[in-house]
Amino acid sequence: MELSKYIGSKIKELRIRNNYTQDYLAELLSTTRQSISRYENGDRKANQDLLFELADIFNVSINDFFPYNSETKANITDIYNQLNPDRQTKVYNYAQHELEEQNKIIDISEYQENDIYLQSLASAGTGILDLDPTYGEYVPYEGEVPNHYDLAFKISGNSMVPTFEDGEIIFVEKYPNPINGAIMVVQIDENAFIKKVYLEKDNLRLVSLNQDYDDILADGNNNIRIVGKVVF
Repeated sequence: MELSKYIGSKIKELRIRNNYTQDYLAELLSTTRQSISRYENGDRKANQDLLFELADIFNVSINDFFPYNSETKANITDIYNQLNPDRQTKVYNYAQHELEEQNKIIDISEYQENDIYLQSLASAGTGILDLDPTYGEYVPYEGEVPNHYDLAFKISGNSMVPTFEDGEIIFVEKYPNPINGAIMVVQIDENAFIKKVYLEKDNLRLVSLNQDYDDILADGNNNIRIVGKVVF
């Protein structure tokens, strides 16, 4: 299979895995559905800038778009050498982060097969944040676990009832950008919330499912960090 068609098939695979339509992916990339279709069919070559954008959107390495063999390594090296110094620094920093994550070792010998690693609390009320893995713990879990997730949090508060109850465990896929209308874990300054996210002209609006709670507004004066989207 020629490289452009292989890359196109990976774009399609990752889009479907994330439950994105071609229209939605086109919106994220500021392009058209027709362009996404052409990329996926291999009729249009995805350049390096597009692949970096897609890697961020899907929270994967750019290497995931290439077949893993000696030819692939040459292709990646060739792409890297064509980048300007600023982009090379970005690629290097990302690769360094991925290597550090890969080399993390957690002794799981004492845990049961159905245990999950609980990262922290995500507030459905007043805002509680603890993303330091030092304070994580393995806990038994008998419910259904998503096929793919990055972090597990325990709900604190009742602002998201009836969908999410106080003390319930949620599963989150890392995602760096707000998705309009999605339920996400968002850090605003020193607090983190699980809320429905809405993009407005000058604000990011966080909306509770429990109507007893007021909306939370954040703007350019706040330190906003999107942790990820809830995949239940």
